[in-house]
Amino acid sequence: MNEFRILTEEDADSWYDVLHKGYVPLQGMNISFEAIDAPKKQALTWFAAHPVYGFFADGQLVSAITLRMPWGPLPGPDKVPHIGWFVTDPAFQGKGYAKQLLAELEEKVLKKQLKTPFYTLGTAEEHPWLVEMYESMGFKVTKTVQLNGKKHHTVFMKKELAE
Repeated sequence: MNEFRILTEEDADSWYDVLHKGYVPLQGMNISFEAIDAPKKQALTWFAAHPVYGFFADGQLVSAITLRMPWGPLPGPDKVPHIGWFVTDPAFQGKGYAKQLLAELEEKVLKKQLKTPFYTLGTAEEHPWLVEMYESMGFKVTKTVQLNGKKHHTVFMKKELAE
């Protein structure tokens, strides 16, 4: 049975495990996502500061996504929710769980609760498949910039939400 829900403090360790496993493959790439090598204490501080949603398959957390809110400690480039750390446990990649998580988030949170007309994310131009994956999920590139302190070029993307 699959389940979508906001994660709670009791989920923090499972979330960190998925986060760590999911971002380890990016080590060694010329990408400077904070999640790649965030120590547990830093990751749990992030977890406490932002709403994090999870997708569970048979009771196990398999994918998670964070919303950076416009009123929160690290807002995105627009005054709408911005995707932060989006990750799937590598053991469960290719099964469509990230797409299911995003669809649930859009329908239940972004459209119904927050009533936002669109939302954004930023990813690395240098990653071999992320931009293409997000485009396949309906995101459009809005700009590519070199942010201070980042090794990679950040591709900002936006997804309109139909009424």
